[in-house]
Amino acid sequence: MASVTTRLRNRRTAGMFAAAILVSIFAGYVIQASLRPGAEFNFDSILFFLVVGVTLGSIYAVAASGLVVTYTTSGIFNFAQGAMGMFLAFVYWELKINLGIQTLVALLLTVLVIAPIMGALIERVLMRRLTTAPLVSQLVVTIGLMLFLIGLAATLWDPNQTRLVGTFFGTDGFNIGQTFVPWYRIITVVVGLGLAFGIRILLYRTRLGISMRAVVDNRELAALNGANPGLTSMFSWALGASMAAFAGIFLAEELSTLSIETLTLLTIDAFAAAIIGRLRSLPMTYLGGMIIGLSISFQANFFDWSGRWTTASQAVPTIILFLALLFLPQARIEGRRIGKVIAPRIPTIKRSLYGFAVLLITVFILAGLLDRPDVRRVALALGTAFVMLSLIPLTGWSGQISLAQITFVGIGAWATFEFAHGVGGQLFGFTLFPPGSPWLLLVAALVATPFGILMALPALRLQGLYLALASLAFARLAEFIIFDQPEVFGGEGRRIENLSVFGHDMTKEFKINFLGLNFEQDAGFLITIAVFFCIFGLFVVWLRRGPFGRRLQAMRDSPAACATLGVNLLTTKLLVFALAAAMAGFGGSLLGMLAGSAGTADFQVLQGLSYVVLLVVGGASVVSGALLGGVLFQSFPFLVEKSGYWWPLVWWQRMGTGLLAIGIGRDPEGIIPGASSKMEEKRRKRQALATVTPKPQAVKESEG
Repeated sequence: MASVTTRLRNRRTAGMFAAAILVSIFAGYVIQASLRPGAEFNFDSILFFLVVGVTLGSIYAVAASGLVVTYTTSGIFNFAQGAMGMFLAFVYWELKINLGIQTLVALLLTVLVIAPIMGALIERVLMRRLTTAPLVSQLVVTIGLMLFLIGLAATLWDPNQTRLVGTFFGTDGFNIGQTFVPWYRIITVVVGLGLAFGIRILLYRTRLGISMRAVVDNRELAALNGANPGLTSMFSWALGASMAAFAGIFLAEELSTLSIETLTLLTIDAFAAAIIGRLRSLPMTYLGGMIIGLSISFQANFFDWSGRWTTASQAVPTIILFLALLFLPQARIEGRRIGKVIAPRIPTIKRSLYGFAVLLITVFILAGLLDRPDVRRVALALGTAFVMLSLIPLTGWSGQISLAQITFVGIGAWATFEFAHGVGGQLFGFTLFPPGSPWLLLVAALVATPFGILMALPALRLQGLYLALASLAFARLAEFIIFDQPEVFGGEGRRIENLSVFGHDMTKEFKINFLGLNFEQDAGFLITIAVFFCIFGLFVVWLRRGPFGRRLQAMRDSPAACATLGVNLLTTKLLVFALAAAMAGFGGSLLGMLAGSAGTADFQVLQGLSYVVLLVVGGASVVSGALLGGVLFQSFPFLVEKSGYWWPLVWWQRMGTGLLAIGIGRDPEGIIPGASSKMEEKRRKRQALATVTPKPQAVKESEG
């Protein structure tokens, strides 16, 4: 009886959500229809809107259904679903256009042969060992797979070349009234419906489907009942890859041209449909896909997106994702998480001072030996490491997975410009913050803090995967709703003056007769960034050793125990998000001053994902992990330039971040904590061996 009530309540909530979306869209049309010249609300325009909307809805429903299949059968949310669809769409183009294979044969080879093999290999090589890994490791590996596939596609197919994929039956179709309906859209809708019904029957009416759903709950118990967990999981990922291929190919037909980033990001929009289906209900997932498709079609046909809102239409699926997450029921407070977790040794303040002193000396020597391009490269590495440093308390200690840190970096860069040139730079007739003033760094941190608190609001009721998706939606919305506004960056970007300390431009050349070192341009900025990194790094170490750091670690290990002991989880989350945003804003100001300019393209989601990935690769809970992550981030272009663009290193630059992230599945805590743990284990073994084995002198004395 309780399950029936729950099911009815879920359906009622979903219906209310769908109705709210449709009512909001219609209200938006009523408000804006008069602003768009030539827009008519008649039978033909409505029919055209429905044809396009249902077609797009079918594409998003297919992509989301593949995501739901892999999640319900493996427990792993595949962030690479969009990249898999993009890559397989390029494979389809290669077979059909480049090799001249007949369209149907190329489609069947891609969807029924290449895609299943790809999905099965991904499950066997990568995902099978992640079933018991921490959520952060699971997300980082799938994000790394996405970045790897993007880099691989850019390596195999030149992104600057225009590729036309064509459509099924070309331009043939039929008319309904004055509306032309092409056959390829009918095929998309029919295939979408067929896949939805077919997968539903497979999961709930066949033994294989029951095994697929049982494996995720308990692999050992499913094996005792005759299921083969390995083969079942491989089949699930093969099926998910085939559906990603269908979605990628159909979406490429709608776009007419193939674009790596566009196909990947548009397929990511299908996440909203999967969330509407609660990552388990295929009918609700299909409904979610229809909501996205109809919303996109409606605003494209009837809304007037011009001026400041030119790019806002691209945010419609992200808005739906954000709203769908807010409609989810509040997550229950979790108990202790099961799994092996390496707790890195917390360094003392004295030991940390020694480490930061070594870093400063090394940077000082490099600043005097390297030429200007290499000095800037090292400065960018430290600036990137500073941004990663802001994620250590948030993700490394408290376990709050945020993919929106790049947004706070962008807000910090904008605040640096605005308070030096805009209305914030003038007060009572004089300049409060001159361009390049060090006080602008603190202003950037203060301006970013409220946005961090705003991002923390979903974290008060969401956690884990849903919090990661909410932060991803927040970052995507910021690109179109905040950064693209003419008052922020607009389409041109902003010029940011260099840092000036006591009237001295830190990017200018200066000489010191010390050991023959000659400090060229930007050397002063490099030393300044190193000093700031050490100061904030020492602050992070001090924070970890204090009560707030212990509280964050306890919240990560067992939120239920924290709540039982009287820890205010709400206040703790707000504080850690505000701290992370402030540090990221400070780092964004530094990077903006170093680069000399900032624009929307500098703060896109994909770059932010690289920050998170490389921090986890280095070690998300230690300062040295952030330093290693920053060095790795800048090492790719550095090696390529120094090698004269040697093709293996060019490939490594494109795919290296993804490959490093994929490898984190073997060492979930990162390179630095993992290496430290192995060294500590060897030291303990040597001590134990020395205790058991008597010394030679002791043996002689006993014999005497």
